[in-house]
Amino acid sequence: MKSICLICKKPRSLLTLEHIIPQSIGGRLKAKIYCKTCNETIGHELDDEIAKQFGWVGTLLDIKRARGKTQPYDVKDIKSGTGLVFDGKQLTRKKPIVKIASADGKKLDSADVTARTEKELKEICTKIQKKYKLAETMETSKEVHPGPTDAEKETEVDNALLRRAVSKIAYGLLCIKLSKDMILSAAFNDMRTYISSGSEHFLAHANFVHTRFMTDHVRPLHKIHVTLNRREKLIYGFVSLFGIYRFTVLIAEGYQSLLEWAGLDYTFDPIRGAEITGKESFRAPQLTKDDILHPRQSKEFVLAELNKGTKVLENYVAGFKFTGGEINT
Repeated sequence: MKSICLICKKPRSLLTLEHIIPQSIGGRLKAKIYCKTCNETIGHELDDEIAKQFGWVGTLLDIKRARGKTQPYDVKDIKSGTGLVFDGKQLTRKKPIVKIASADGKKLDSADVTARTEKELKEICTKIQKKYKLAETMETSKEVHPGPTDAEKETEVDNALLRRAVSKIAYGLLCIKLSKDMILSAAFNDMRTYISSGSEHFLAHANFVHTRFMTDHVRPLHKIHVTLNRREKLIYGFVSLFGIYRFTVLIAEGYQSLLEWAGLDYTFDPIRGAEITGKESFRAPQLTKDDILHPRQSKEFVLAELNKGTKVLENYVAGFKFTGGEINT
């Protein structure tokens, strides 16, 4: 008996496990809802964008992943402009610095090498000695930085791939909560197309003005909430990652329902690795299509919300202090 992939709607002999929230940022909720082809193409492309933009928070918090290890991320020393790498425990230079001075290209006048490890320093010095036929040992010294180091990290909080990626997250929760017949109905065709290949019209947007209920500004939680506005005939979702990055998603429009829905909710603490049960009586804000896709939010407001969310990380990471940010558009 063949199963139907809930993205491409093709019959498949086998469906693969899909992490609703990417496991690269600590997601644990998973279900067999997509085929291998969709998972390895669409899934990887969109999940990789989540990891690229937001994975640094998981590394900073030392989030335990379902598989693999937290990935180091690049930052820049604000004072010197030097590229650095943070692996969750320490900062190292992104690459060694090698400055060679030689007037004729044969005789070495001077060499200035800054390496990340003694082994790397030895390897670089050995190459220099061989190239310039140096008999004597090169003098070395240990560079010490007492810290703290002021570093900056560039992150995109909204782009075309991220919008499709968070749409996949909201749609994925719907696939688990609703019957397969409902999910495979034509009402969700636009959403499936958007997740698969994008479209001329975007169906998600970074939204900080209508999503404040999605974070308590105390814990870096992941949260998904899907709801129905019967009057506007809309099904839409809210997605919050680490309580910092927040989006709204238009999952379906023109949706006819005779009954009100209870909100479909999923809240997860990636640090504890535990789901958090919310209040069953909770009702999300009733939004219009314009609210979902064109939230009226100033750059200053977005920055204040991002700063507030990132400030929470100070309570979880020893020695980490968030000094503020800026938005470049």
